[in-house]
Amino acid sequence: MHSSLEHNEFFFEEHAVGYFEGQVSSSPGPYRYMPYRGNGHLRLGQALASSGSQRCYYVIEGEKNYFTVLSITSGEVVVG
Repeated sequence: MHSSLEHNEFFFEEHAVGYFEGQVSSSPGPYRYMPYRGNGHLRLGQALASSGSQRCYYVIEGEKNYFTVLSITSGEVVVG
């Protein structure tokens, strides 16, 4: 059995960025999240600053579910 944290964790490239504090992104809009201190969050922030929107994903039942991140702010990720 998987914890809800594992279902809410999301990634940029192969690096964990953080986890959604509620539902995972299923439609455009802002979502509360808790960032991890590490390469995933750092790289996503750098890529957003230099190139604009980026593709991230979360995994449910072994399947990658992709979504587009438009921006990240303190505690919030905006999905397009």
